[in-house]
Amino acid sequence: MQFKGNTDQSSARYWDDLAELYQKETRISTNDFHYGPLLPGDSILQLLPNIGKNSAGIFQCLEVGAGAGQNSIFLAKQGAQCIATDISEEQLAHGRKLAKKEKAEVDFRRVSMDAMGDLGKFDLIHSTYALPFSADPQKVIADAAAMLKPGGTLLLTTGHPLYAGEWLDIGDGEEGLFLPDYFQPDPDVRMSLDDKTMSAAQYRPVSTIAEWIHSAGLVIERLLEPAPMPIPEMSEGEILENVPYDSPGWRELYPQLARIPVVVIFKCSLAK
Repeated sequence: MQFKGNTDQSSARYWDDLAELYQKETRISTNDFHYGPLLPGDSILQLLPNIGKNSAGIFQCLEVGAGAGQNSIFLAKQGAQCIATDISEEQLAHGRKLAKKEKAEVDFRRVSMDAMGDLGKFDLIHSTYALPFSADPQKVIADAAAMLKPGGTLLLTTGHPLYAGEWLDIGDGEEGLFLPDYFQPDPDVRMSLDDKTMSAAQYRPVSTIAEWIHSAGLVIERLLEPAPMPIPEMSEGEILENVPYDSPGWRELYPQLARIPVVVIFKCSLAK
């Protein structure tokens, strides 16, 4: 079956189908801000702006492609006013239950990142690994930039194009990465549990995303390609405390993740 691109309807069905298993098998902390599988959280990377009252009142945050909104719950627990958006009602339902359990106030809304419109003005807009699933990622970045307050921050974590490569046995027990085309990598097509719906993560060159950010009137303050935490050298207690996003499946991939970045992180602000 040939994949023709994500639509809101197909994406919603895919993530609704996957939500329960995904939230069950993946440990996503609400005690730190996560950036991706096995990666250090913000307690180590220190990318978040100061979360507190600004000159106009409460610090306002928007999460794009939130899933169950664990990052929004974390920010709400720091005192921020948070809106968490996602295309999947099932993911949002998990988020509402989790927020209630954590005694955190988060406004969960079913909103497509490809059709956000104007949701308000925000001090921080953040998105972790949602952009690869967008049908129009340049528009997502432009829409986010338009909703930033002066002095606001866009914290964008997206899939690294190297992760679109295929690992091959190159002999003598060694593996190497094969990437046929860095500039137009093949999409990572994923099937739902019942094999009836598909979604795909489409990776783009780092320079392409940087140009979209520039075209949206934003300045890149920091760009990171973080390596995973040293999982094999850590105790389970250390992993629980210092690795906010973890699962058995991702741990199996650690030898590969330790050699290539799985995400690229852009910290951006409005150009002056």
